[in-house]
Amino acid sequence: MPLLTPTATARHPLRRWRTTALCAALVAMAGAAQADPALRCHTDPEQIATAHGCSATLLGPEVYLHAPAQQVLLWQLDGGTHAHRVRLFGPDGQLLRQWPAVHNGRQEIGWVTPSAGRYHLQADNPFFDSTQAGAAPVQWRLQAHGTAQPTAPTSTDHPGGGALASARLRQLQEQLALATPGQKAQLMENYWQQVQAQGSPWLETLEGQPKEALVTFLWRAPAGTATQPHHVRLEWAMRAADPFMLQALPGTDLWYLSLPLPRGLRTSYQLVVDPVRYPATAGQPIGRVQRIQTEQLSVQRDALNPHTWHAGSPSLPTDSVAAAHAQRSALHISASGPLRNLVEAGALPPLAGTLQHLRFDSRQLSNTRSLSLYLPPGPQPAHRLPLLVLFDREAYLERVQLPQLLEQAMRQGRIPPLAALLVGQSTREDRARELPPHTPAFGQMLATELMPWLRARTPQLTAQPAQVVVAGSSYGGLAAGYLGWAHPETFGAVLSLSGSYWWAPPPAPGSPGDRWREGDWFMQQVAQSPKRPVRWHLGYGLLERGVHGEAGLVDNSRHLRNVLLAKGYAVSTDEFPGGHDYYAWGEALVQGLQLLLPAQPPGSAP
Repeated sequence: MPLLTPTATARHPLRRWRTTALCAALVAMAGAAQADPALRCHTDPEQIATAHGCSATLLGPEVYLHAPAQQVLLWQLDGGTHAHRVRLFGPDGQLLRQWPAVHNGRQEIGWVTPSAGRYHLQADNPFFDSTQAGAAPVQWRLQAHGTAQPTAPTSTDHPGGGALASARLRQLQEQLALATPGQKAQLMENYWQQVQAQGSPWLETLEGQPKEALVTFLWRAPAGTATQPHHVRLEWAMRAADPFMLQALPGTDLWYLSLPLPRGLRTSYQLVVDPVRYPATAGQPIGRVQRIQTEQLSVQRDALNPHTWHAGSPSLPTDSVAAAHAQRSALHISASGPLRNLVEAGALPPLAGTLQHLRFDSRQLSNTRSLSLYLPPGPQPAHRLPLLVLFDREAYLERVQLPQLLEQAMRQGRIPPLAALLVGQSTREDRARELPPHTPAFGQMLATELMPWLRARTPQLTAQPAQVVVAGSSYGGLAAGYLGWAHPETFGAVLSLSGSYWWAPPPAPGSPGDRWREGDWFMQQVAQSPKRPVRWHLGYGLLERGVHGEAGLVDNSRHLRNVLLAKGYAVSTDEFPGGHDYYAWGEALVQGLQLLLPAQPPGSAP
């Protein structure tokens, strides 16, 4: 029998590269942090004065450190098979940063110290009691540190001027050209007052393109730095051959980036502002992984956009220092009518149903993972409750707040009452091993070990495969597609969002790689096998395009759609205006459920 410990409580090629390459780089850097007499760490705040450096691995939920001002500090937290929320407090006790509990196992955190003094790192498990038997202590390792040095802007950071695409910016430029120095200052002040009143980004129509809007992202250089070089980049869920760099409007403190984007776009974003360099030692080259890691220290919400998404930290006050880094700016362009940002304010209502967090020991895989089981309010007949099985448990709980989102959709009559099982992987490395179908072991465990156990302890769950939806996004979307195809006797419906259908098994050990081999491995499996009793819904973002001539997730998903249709499967698709983004996936998931599990009309028989 699997072991259970209940606790009461209310991919994409670039993404794969970032995860695997960054983990490999951090492992290689272990022990690289040199002893520094000005930097001292300890788990006991009373021992800081006599501590010697920060080179040792520290065990426990809290770390105290004394650091000079303007130091880059890059840490790795290892929570074992659990996810932890991490908070950073400054010398004055103010909460400076917060990282949500969305990654099991190793997690990278870092910051630049704004002043000298004692800092306090605190990790807690929001799902389970940290004192439970068998829980491994949190481990902290300082990976690298050094004095913060700005990343020098390059010529590619700021492309040449050219004609302004935005009519509003062209009008401002024309007015500035005719103004005196004193009038220029007043013009700019008036302009920024308009931005504050109306919010950024600017949305403008595009002549001859009724399905698109010109979106202009704005940033204001801090007072006294308008003539200094800056590095400002848009960080969001779209890939491109070149970074999305903002450039300065000459002679002003205004920086801008104009992009034609689809109407109806639903996305979140941050700005990378004046990133620091990786604190490498003399003669050590700074690689792309290190550059990306340190750029993430400089991400911040768009201060000119009043619409925010909590991104996993809903309890942070929007005007706090920590929220400026943890939260993201939100953009939802109206699909028709006047152009405006349709982001809705307000938190989701508290749960009326029940949510249990569970620990599951698999005998088949010899590992332990976290599960969360949501049940809707009210009594449910035996064997009648539809079930959603969803991967990436921690991210969907923290960022999407999935149980609350499902209840809202139920109250609106969009979906019927249903249960949801959120499945986590033991570690981030296990995610890359289990979700892609390297072997059939993970799917076999779900179908023959976990699901029978779940039905035995939850008798209200349906016994009909057609009422069981397996779902996920990115690698989870690939896993959902594979499991529906491989185990239709258990999962009769697939809801795949931005599935990583570019994936193919690696070459066998010892065999040479073949970059000319045919891709789209999963599509070949579907095409070459008999049709199976499973229904499909594929959702993918229009921003998920390829670069440098490679196929993007849009192309992969359209190819799978065509193969499924050719085989005679029932397939619905949602080409949503968005990208590889949990902000978009929450609504996309509900829309998929509406098609796979339609709500019964009032008065119909259950």
